[in-house]
Amino acid sequence: MTRPKPSYASDSENPANAPSVSLAHRQLQRILSGPVFWIAVGAATVVMAMAGPYFTLARFSFPERLVYWGTTVTLSALIMTAISVYAYWTSKLSKMNWSVVSVLAGTAGILPVVVTLYLAEGLATGFAPGWLSFIDFPTLVRSVAPTIIFVTLAVHGLIHYLDRDVTPTDTGVIATRSDTPPALTVLQSKLPPHLGHDIISVQAQDHYVEVCTPKGSAMVLMRLKDAVHDLAPLDGMQVHRSWWVNTAHVTRREKGQSGPELLLSSGARVPVGRIFRAAAKQAGLG
Repeated sequence: MTRPKPSYASDSENPANAPSVSLAHRQLQRILSGPVFWIAVGAATVVMAMAGPYFTLARFSFPERLVYWGTTVTLSALIMTAISVYAYWTSKLSKMNWSVVSVLAGTAGILPVVVTLYLAEGLATGFAPGWLSFIDFPTLVRSVAPTIIFVTLAVHGLIHYLDRDVTPTDTGVIATRSDTPPALTVLQSKLPPHLGHDIISVQAQDHYVEVCTPKGSAMVLMRLKDAVHDLAPLDGMQVHRSWWVNTAHVTRREKGQSGPELLLSSGARVPVGRIFRAAAKQAGLG
């Protein structure tokens, strides 16, 4: 069975060391690449077009309202989601108060949303004469500003409440409370987020190690010797000069052509080196 080609994980993918911009960018990519965001945008567009709030019911036909609210909801959602995600990671990895960051994020979104409303008006009316004067700029700003800031503050407050068990230390590293899972090892923290942290095996590959989890694999710049030392807190062991395995993922032991082999939950067959056989047998793997 051909295994998928592993990706390479750089140090910037370590949540403890990566800058807020990098972390926010990856989270934003995950949000926008998933269906939930776009389903919510589509549903909100249809609801607003049918309801016709803010005098759009009287001013526009249903197709025009679809254009107006489709433009408004889509662009506003993209703008405010991007600003909110970056603001969230800024407050999470710095000493800035989350409420202050939230208000600043909401304020930063006012002008782009106002421009979006003018664009939506122009598209809905076909840029007919007077499309820019449907409401004066200061009035529109005063109308949307409180709502944008309040919604941004409320969303960030909810995120902060749900994330209250994770707090940043003075060094910027995420620290967990005593009732949360143990801290990650260095190797685990270097894995891309989508792979999780449940390591099945680690195999030496020149100056890298290939780390396999139930969700895939990645190449990490680290010597196997250092990886074995780093993974000491986990229930695993080195069974070959090129392999470390998590004993919880060893499904059975079989006799191979060159000696005993371990079959892992990933489907990989790992040889047990001669000098490691006694320790493997003592650990119940032999």
